[in-house]
Amino acid sequence: MKLIVYNDDKTTTNYEIKKENFSDKSLKDRVFYIASNSKEQNALKIFYSYFSGAKSILFDSSNKILQKELEDLNIPDFKASIKVENIFDKYDFSFLYYTSGSTGYPTAALKTKENISSEVEDLTALLSSYKIKRVIVTVPFIHIYGSLFGLFYPLKNSIDIVLKEHFLPNDLLDLIDDYSLVVTTPLYIKALNKLSSTKDLSKSIFISSTAPLLGEDAREFKEKFNSNIIQIFGSTETGGIAYKYNNDEIWSALKSVELMVNNENSLRVKSPYVSEILYEKEFKNTNKEIQTFDFVELFDNRFKLIGRSSQILKIAGKRYSTIQIENILEKIDEISKALVLVNSNQNSLKDEVLDITLETKREFSVKEIQNILKEELSNLKFSINLKLVDKIKISSTGKKLAIQ
Repeated sequence: MKLIVYNDDKTTTNYEIKKENFSDKSLKDRVFYIASNSKEQNALKIFYSYFSGAKSILFDSSNKILQKELEDLNIPDFKASIKVENIFDKYDFSFLYYTSGSTGYPTAALKTKENISSEVEDLTALLSSYKIKRVIVTVPFIHIYGSLFGLFYPLKNSIDIVLKEHFLPNDLLDLIDDYSLVVTTPLYIKALNKLSSTKDLSKSIFISSTAPLLGEDAREFKEKFNSNIIQIFGSTETGGIAYKYNNDEIWSALKSVELMVNNENSLRVKSPYVSEILYEKEFKNTNKEIQTFDFVELFDNRFKLIGRSSQILKIAGKRYSTIQIENILEKIDEISKALVLVNSNQNSLKDEVLDITLETKREFSVKEIQNILKEELSNLKFSINLKLVDKIKISSTGKKLAIQ
């Protein structure tokens, strides 16, 4: 298999990915960090680490707090010549991935080769009906989603990997040919929908994850390009949990995943993909089970997703999703993006407060926003903390980030 990199100057760089080209016995069982600098370099370092039996910690290089913490823990940059002892030495893992930190300080999930291989086996079964000849990757590899679909799935199945450091929507459309698997995000799906040009992509398949994809966006994409989108629901700690096609409502568990709910109908996941060890200032054993914050309606090993507890607003006992509220606000012409968070005050007798950040050039008032939302949600009163900004920051996987 080959790693094919499309450069901005229209040239391509090709690498033959095989163990003898990416193996260094001196790296075995040593702990390193790999910071995101370029997709090309990240892919090469990850392959070196994988084939050499090293233990590598992957993270976003823009997160300087994490980088300083790793340096304080004596974790050296990848392939550093000096070997130092650190707290991760005694743990069995192949790669460590950090969560986005959207529900607090980022948690580190330690993934063994068994975690990765078992999930790749099931992803291979999921995609077995497609004659995939190349995998085109728009997402970074420092996250579990990008690694699994963009590197380890094609590695297991000897499929060429195609990437470009910065894909514009037209670049992506031009590169997709028959029997391509495109590993991407809802942002790219939306961007492709907005193109004036179209193309018959019926012999290709798209994988989307990292954020919710609106049903109307999935439906529009299917009509425009005649291609299916497989949406993946999961997390860093659990790995993949479930999948669905296009704008379906019901999620189906991946092959080796067992689903349960607690008394509040929050999803609990047990699978061989789950990280047995998590780290956040201290180490925690999960016993390969994770209690999520996702409210669901469970039907055997399938479910309808209601929303995350951190994305659920209760008004007079009725639940509303913050994603639903963001979508309502983003329909307004003067609002480019909306980020809605629930601010729960445990000492208050009132319902939760909405923290709303708008990317806009217009001076909206709280009253205006309340009136917009009441048209579609409720006539009941609810409190809003409103912030207007020039730009809402987006993570490398397309998630909106709150301003600290």
